[in-house]
Order: sequence, then structure tokens, then C-alpha cells
Amino acid sequence: MKTNEHAVSPVVGVMLMLVVTIIIAAVVSAFAGGMSSSQNQVPQVSMKATYSQSDGMKIYHNGGDTLAIGDFNIFLTPAKNFYSIESDSYSNQIDQKLISNGYNDTAVMWYDSRGARQVPRFAPGDIAAINVTDCYTGTLTPNLMYTSHGVTSNYGINSSQFVGATFYLDFVTKDGKRIVRMEVPITP
Repeated sequence: MKTNEHAVSPVVGVMLMLVVTIIIAAVVSAFAGGMSSSQNQVPQVSMKATYSQSDGMKIYHNGGDTLAIGDFNIFLTPAKNFYSIESDSYSNQIDQKLISNGYNDTAVMWYDSRGARQVPRFAPGDIAAINVTDCYTGTLTPNLMYTSHGVTSNYGINSSQFVGATFYLDFVTKDGKRIVRMEVPITP
């Protein structure tokens, strides 16, 4: 008696390839659907900031995720070349009521004087600005106390002695995760 088993191998091979394909598709689907992680993801952004003692601060959203106004905080921290102290203990939170969505005549403040949000988001291509007057209010000035000859002075980013130094501008989620850190040079 003769048996023909030539067709068994290809059928078993095709079935195994189908099972492996289905398993791979399920794993990819699980990761794409967010089942792999239950934690909130930190937004991914690309930003640049400039600061001029005569023109104020501009923050450019160059790309990445759109940030909802109010879902993050902004901190200013002196860099090591800024009076030789780089420490988060000198960080100041920037009051977002000082920020507008641009620097021209049509600029709208992120928040009005009562604290109501006027701008919903900070998206790629947007420019945020703090005018030069608000930069001198002390809100952007880290609390750096310096005593010389018995006189204590508060120096900050507006002092001419810090032209050429830098500070860090950090965008941080409400739960403390850093979104982006920019090193910003101080220009006249």
C-alpha cells in the first residue's frame, strides 16, 4: 500500500504562517491602540526662545504636539554662566497672564486680567511673546540676591551685567514632567 503525504507539509506550513501573522498583527494592534501603556505621554515639541532686554521675550513653537494653554507651567532658571549658580531652587514660574500669542497689533493675551483663558492652544507655527515692560516687572527676574559693601541687590535677566549670559526656559506638565528645556541667551 502506498500513501501520498506530499501535500501535508505545505498545508501545515501555510497554517503556521497564518498563526504567526495573526499573533504579530494582534501585538502591533495592541501597541498602536495604547494598551501597552496606561501612563500619560509627555507632549513632544520643538521650541526656540529669544530674550532681548530692549524687546522682551519671544517663544517659537517650531513643531510637534499642540499644547493646550493651562496644561503646563513655564519656569525660568539661571544657567551656570548666569552668576555661577545653576540651581532649580532659583527657578521662577512665569505668570502666563503676561504672555500673548504674538508680538504685533493683533496679539491676544493668553489670559485676561480676571484669569479667563483667551487663547486655547500653543500650536506649531505660533509665537508667544512677553513684552519688554512685563519683563521688567520682576516676574521674570530670578531671586538672586547679591551683597556688596553691605548693600543687598536683586539681580535678574534685566541687569546689563548679564548680557551674554543664559537662562533656561522649561515647559513642564502639571504633574512635573519636562516637555522641553531651552537655553536662552540674554541680548541687549
